[in-house]
Amino acid sequence: MGLGIGLGYVIKSILALGVIIFAANYSLKYLNTFMTKKGKVIRIIERTAINKSSSICIVEIAGTYYVMSFTDTRNEILRELTESEKEAVIKTQTEAEGERNTPLFSEAKSEPFLKQLQSRYQSLYEKRK
Repeated sequence: MGLGIGLGYVIKSILALGVIIFAANYSLKYLNTFMTKKGKVIRIIERTAINKSSSICIVEIAGTYYVMSFTDTRNEILRELTESEKEAVIKTQTEAEGERNTPLFSEAKSEPFLKQLQSRYQSLYEKRK
């Protein structure tokens, strides 16, 4: 009889702890939206990891493009990009954005695919009859 009462308290404690962890996680995610602001002047265009604690980035600061090194202890501008390099970066960036915005299936590709699916469905339906 005494074991059942103690087990009830343990289960209630575990449930309460789960609710507290869920509430803390949700509130931290909600508060993070106010803490991180999207910068209009500084943007990281591309980042490449060198090892687990350092990376090289192309950064746009007020319209000027830089190659920067980021480590745990130091951030450093390696060099400024020339106009031709800047145009190449902008071109690849717009191409990448265009690829992200294209649908997975274009209409030209999806129509034969949908007809093939329809014919398969009809043949399976007829076999069931």
